[in-house]
Amino acid sequence: MNKNIHYYFSLIHFQINNLDIHLVLPQTWQAIDLYHAIAHDRESLGKWLPWAYNMKSSADEAKFIKTIQANMVQERMIVLTILVNGEPCGMIDLHNLITSQKGEIGYWLFSKYQGRGIMTKSVREVCKYAFSELNLKYVDLIVAVKNGKSARVAQNADFKLMGIKDNLIHNHSMAGKIETVK
Repeated sequence: MNKNIHYYFSLIHFQINNLDIHLVLPQTWQAIDLYHAIAHDRESLGKWLPWAYNMKSSADEAKFIKTIQANMVQERMIVLTILVNGEPCGMIDLHNLITSQKGEIGYWLFSKYQGRGIMTKSVREVCKYAFSELNLKYVDLIVAVKNGKSARVAQNADFKLMGIKDNLIHNHSMAGKIETVK
């Protein structure tokens, strides 16, 4: 068997221009590529997502993926790896799930693929899934006020600003409870 062939379950699939995007269940074979993306973007990711500083190796990422898998089995969250043309390059998740009520969306994407609409489309598709398959009533998206890229994703995905909370992450004010309603 060829070790370079990876099999995955694709929950969501779409294309943007010449990019083939799959949102897939996380698997440990993705750890090396995901770690390299995190290491490359550590400073910019860490500014908004403090966990990026704790990811020191692909083994750390593989351990994280195993933790994600266990949490998904217990229905605490849904996490998907973003594959662009087969390359693991980010993640998107629904966490803080309350059955048939709400969830909170989170995401990150390797800078190599930012600015192409991948994350906006991914957020829209995960929200569709949340409403149609999980029967959620709303989805929250919390964004740092100064994180312009993430705020644009929220706006482009038709989220509504519901308020601002001060000093949630690294003393940054957060645009709190940006939510989309079914």
